[in-house]
Amino acid sequence: MKNKKLMIIIFIILAICAIGFGLFRATHNPNYLYNEDGTISDGHQDLIEHLKSVEDDVERKKQVDFSLEQNIITQEEANKLY
Repeated sequence: MKNKKLMIIIFIILAICAIGFGLFRATHNPNYLYNEDGTISDGHQDLIEHLKSVEDDVERKKQVDFSLEQNIITQEEANKLY
């Protein structure tokens, strides 16, 4: 009984540490969520810029079609990127 309580306490402590470490990594990695000036990055605009930079026409069309199917970009944006 005492051993079971100790294991539960250790598990809870490890879970709290894992959550804390994950939050620390998410908030302190500048390339993950925040820009250098502290603002939140615009992932949608980053995707549009990436799709514009793809030089291979077939690969760009595949990526644009995938983004359109997943409702990440609109049909108007896809037409501009083709």
